Amino acid sequence: MRTKNKKGRVISLHPHVYEYLRRLPEPIGGGYVFKSRCFNRRAFNKAKEIAGIIDFNFHDLRHCAINNLRLAGNDHFVIKEQSGHKTNSAFERYNLVSEDEVKRLKWHPYSPLPSGKMDTYMDTTSQQ
Repeated sequence: MRTKNKKGRVISLHPHVYEYLRRLPEPIGGGYVFKSRCFNRRAFNKAKEIAGIIDFNFHDLRHCAINNLRLAGNDHFVIKEQSGHKTNSAFERYNLVSEDEVKRLKWHPYSPLPSGKMDTYMDTTSQQ
């Protein structure tokens, strides 16, 4: 895949998608699985209309993919690499956390600290 900055990048496919594409018959004389390597806006809009989908654009698929990868338990850095985001600020525009997800926040299970002494002194005076 070539990106908008003309750098090549390999992206992973979901195993189900990979298997589906692998099982397609090879075109006579070779060629691509899809008729064109370019995005076909008319075909996308027609598919949305047939499916009864309103208020959705192609770029929304990227938001969905990034959030679904996160919800599946993938690491932030792995998702960022897969999505091709170079900076955290760009990645964060796509990584949307819902209130429901915050309510389901998981905490590391409590494990008692080993017995022993602990230094509780904290110097709060300014060091100038």
